[in-house]
Amino acid sequence: MQDEFLSAIEDAGFTVKSQIVWDKVIHGMGDLKGEFAPQHELMIYATKGRYEFQGNRPKTIYRTQRVKPDALVQPNEKPVNLLQAIIRDISIKGEVILDLFSGSGSTSIAANVEGRKYIAFELDENYVNIANKRIKNYSIESSLFMV
Repeated sequence: MQDEFLSAIEDAGFTVKSQIVWDKVIHGMGDLKGEFAPQHELMIYATKGRYEFQGNRPKTIYRTQRVKPDALVQPNEKPVNLLQAIIRDISIKGEVILDLFSGSGSTSIAANVEGRKYIAFELDENYVNIANKRIKNYSIESSLFMV
């Protein structure tokens, strides 16, 4: 399945440059007797054309504790501080961050905190409401639009 995803990225005109690892510090659940304990997620960094980092060259591993299960508002929720670190590493203030699968709004919050603009999409109306509430609690004057 990963090969199909990578092919789709390249078919869209992007060049895959790096694979990034999010080390969640604490492992998750799963088959407790038949699988390794999952402690990471993978991300793909791809560009159209050449992009040069404005600051230091980012490393491929981000180590940030995952959102604790009892604090999750969305099953795939990412910690805001993880997204802040990534946004700082790959963009500059004033740029626009696009999040096609907004979920709980963590990327929008991180973008705003880091001085970036954002565009976010989410299909599930329940998560749109959750994201808008979280964004409002961070004193952001924008809101998400449901597609």
